[in-house]
Order: sequence, then structure tokens, then C-alpha cells
Amino acid sequence: MILLAVHTLLLSVQTNRRFDTSFVRVWLLESLGPIERVVDLGIDGIGGVWHGYFALIGEHRENLKLHQENDAMRLELATRQEDALELARLRKLMDMRPSIGGNTVVTRIISRSPASGSQTVTIDKGSRSGIVKDSTILTTEGVVGRTITVGNDYSIVQLILDSQSAVGFIVRSSRKLGILKGTGAGSELALEYIDDDNEIKQGDELLTSGQDQIYPKGLSLGFVVYVGPRQGNFKTVRIRPSVNFGKLEEVLCMTERVPEVSIGQAP
Repeated sequence: MILLAVHTLLLSVQTNRRFDTSFVRVWLLESLGPIERVVDLGIDGIGGVWHGYFALIGEHRENLKLHQENDAMRLELATRQEDALELARLRKLMDMRPSIGGNTVVTRIISRSPASGSQTVTIDKGSRSGIVKDSTILTTEGVVGRTITVGNDYSIVQLILDSQSAVGFIVRSSRKLGILKGTGAGSELALEYIDDDNEIKQGDELLTSGQDQIYPKGLSLGFVVYVGPRQGNFKTVRIRPSVNFGKLEEVLCMTERVPEVSIGQAP
């Protein structure tokens, strides 16, 4: 480009002034040649940088797309894994139906009571599904509680942990009877009104006695984890519930009372 301009200048000079321009031509070519090469290299470099810039933009967009696809696949995998876990829990509940007898319905817990001392949950089934007041709620591990309020499409369940809850029990090994009370806090239960606590020991399992006319006989309530010294008329006894209340999601509701069930029942 620069050489073209030089040639044009020389031709103009040669036309207007008649003298030998060969020396000037050679000098200009030798002087301006390196400059032109530098300019050409600069232009090529700028072009390369420009193309590289667009290449980086394209690569960034491709990486962003791959990240988004990867995140979507992770979410889908997590969802499928959660669905598989839920299906496994539901199958366990369905498998225990024959051993219970009567009519039952699988329900989901949709909320928990935040009130202090009150241990209740809300399930997504009500009278339309056959649930009535005092229906027994349980899992494969044992007793959860009973319905205390029933709407058309929801019910409120009082957990056996609730401070107002009282369940008649029988000690599996000794057949001693008593009342199991909720403490309203934490995950422990308390013994009350046991007719003789001298034989109770750590590891004993407590079952529903059926004598409270609410819970059918033979359902697991909890296990003795501590037996302390006597305080007043009773020993200090701590009971761990059979059910892990911190992980409740789906439960089984007995819509028909049966006097006795075989789950956890002593021979």
C-alpha cells in the first residue's frame, strides 16, 4: 500500500520534472520497505487478535451451555434418586397392610406444629379418604399418634410425643401394664402409672395394650434406654420411641379400628 503511493509520487515527479529518479526511487523503496512490512504485520496481528477474541467468546458460550446442561442433568438425577427413595418407603408401608388388617390409607405429612410443647403434624388426607377422629397413625417402625382433627382433605395428628398424649402400654417381656406419656419436647417418652416397675429393665420393648380404646393392641411404642433410682412412687425411666420422628414423611392411617394387630406383638 505504501509502495503504491510512492510509485504514484515518482510518476508524478517524473512527468512534471524531467530528471533521473532512479536514485530517489531506490532510496524510498529501501527506506519505506521495512515500515510497510511492520504495518502489514501489525494489520495481520490485529486480525489474529480479533479472530481470537471471537473464538474465546464462542468457547465461553459453549462452556456456559455445557455447565447448564450438566446442572440440569444433576437436578434430574437428584429428583430420580429422591423418587426412588420415596417409592421404597411407600412400598414398605404397603407391605405392612396385610399384617395390620382392616382398611388403611397412605398419607403424606405436609406441615408440623411450631408451638412449644405441642407435637402435631398435618397429613394430606381426611374424611374423603375414610379417616375419622382417633384414627391410628403408624409407620413400619411403630406408632406415630392419632388424628385429633379431621377435615375433608386433611387431618391433624397428635404425636405420642405431645405433652397431652397418653397411650396404654404393656411391657413385652414382663406383661406389666402402664401409661406412656409424651414429654412435649425432644424425643423421649415417660412412664406413668405402671403397676410394678421393679421388673422393668433397659432394652425392654413397650407395646400398645389396647386398653385405652384408641390404639389397637400389639403396636410398638418404644424401648427402655435408661432405668434410674426411684423418685417417689416410680423409678426414673427413659423411653426412646420406636419411630424416628425427625424423619417422618409418609405414614399409614388406619381408617378402621381393629382390636389387635400382629406387628410387634408379643407371643
